[in-house]
Amino acid sequence: MPSTILDNVKGSDLPKTLADRIDISPNKTYTIIIQPQEERQSLQRIMSKISRNGKARGMTSDVLENILGETVSHIL
Repeated sequence: MPSTILDNVKGSDLPKTLADRIDISPNKTYTIIIQPQEERQSLQRIMSKISRNGKARGMTSDVLENILGETVSHIL
């Protein structure tokens, strides 16, 4: 199930239990993103996936250093 984004939700339209739990002001508007927990990934997991994909396509530390103009051997 993909994420659902609700824009311009008035704080007063949210259930009180939720509003109290995350300190919502009833007079402000919010953007709410609802995402199934299993789709949420840690930054480390995302970076590892990017690194694996880059290596599979021929990315090396030398190529990345050339692109960024700095030493990056600790990244790959």
